[in-house]
Amino acid sequence: MNRNVVVLTAATCAVGTQTFVFAGLLIELAADMGITVAVAGYLAAAYALTYAFTAPFIALRTGQLERRRLLWVSLLVLGLINLCAAMASTFTELISLRILAGLGATLVTPVVPAVVASLLPPERRGPALAMVMGGMVLAFMFGMPLGSLIGAQFGWRSTFVLAAVLCIGAALAIRLVLPQVTSQDQSGWRLLKLGWHPPVRRLLIMTLTSFCATFCVVPFIAPVMNIIIGSTEWVAFSQMLVGVGALCGVVIAGRLGTPSNPGRVLKRAFVVVAATQILYSSSMIWLPGLGVISWLGLSFAVVFGASALFFMSPLMQAQLLEAAPHARQVTLALNGSMMFLGQGAGAAIGAQVTQAFSMPMIGLAGASVAMIGWYCARLLQASPVGMASQSAA
Repeated sequence: MNRNVVVLTAATCAVGTQTFVFAGLLIELAADMGITVAVAGYLAAAYALTYAFTAPFIALRTGQLERRRLLWVSLLVLGLINLCAAMASTFTELISLRILAGLGATLVTPVVPAVVASLLPPERRGPALAMVMGGMVLAFMFGMPLGSLIGAQFGWRSTFVLAAVLCIGAALAIRLVLPQVTSQDQSGWRLLKLGWHPPVRRLLIMTLTSFCATFCVVPFIAPVMNIIIGSTEWVAFSQMLVGVGALCGVVIAGRLGTPSNPGRVLKRAFVVVAATQILYSSSMIWLPGLGVISWLGLSFAVVFGASALFFMSPLMQAQLLEAAPHARQVTLALNGSMMFLGQGAGAAIGAQVTQAFSMPMIGLAGASVAMIGWYCARLLQASPVGMASQSAA
């Protein structure tokens, strides 16, 4: 196993864990801060939307910097921000720190796959990108559940301490193991135009809709579980189920490599995403308090939803790397923007739907968003990704 890929996976795990490490303690956090659960959900939205709107512009300014230093310094700063979040005394302070964390993450998430592309030949990138995405799997399987367990014992603030430790540990690993990596990216505002080439644009929209659909529910997993199961005591277990599903998706993506017709494969994945969102709503409406049946409804929704999402992500990243070989950080920053814009928009949609209607409706909202991605995947079938790289050249 390539040790460079291992430390990059650790970086992805650290960033993924600190993104939603507090989600399992959302009810307790809201009570301590004197706010509603719906308002507390905006912590996720603030982080994600900050990333979404700043990542491409930060990538333009940092795209030619040496990669190793950029990564370890950014992870160290993220660790310090999370330590400050553990000491926040008001909701205003906490949401401000989440905004700063969103800025810090823009210097890690798009850089990691760009480093993979610099260190490995094209034929090895697919499995490596799947493994790097496995850092998010580790975040869901161990990082976030561990945060929930620690938070249950020591309070929600301790979840941010855990996030800080992981970020600082990943920074040290990057500094000690990763070689210096010189950027191969070009510079100039014209690189942002790549995002408007039809094949790239469709891939970015698919990233946006896949995450938006899924995150209509994910930030509210504790209250969703409370409705279906009648308790939040097992929220850490549900987070581990997300990790199990994500692991399945990453493994399948790694074995599949680059399919001959990615559009057709992605269409099927979006159908699965939509189906799981409908299952969330159905479980909240018809399955509360039914014991094993309630658990099965929730578990299937969690596992298959995560599997579809994490199956699609490395596939779309590999397509984007192929489309823009001289603007990797900017293109991946745009993709990261879509990921976090989707997460933030999904969290915001979930909060709005909960306030305007009821929480069981958030799954139906997610399914509607997923069908937009399905349509873009259908268009991708008829349009090769190579058009983007040819246009850029």
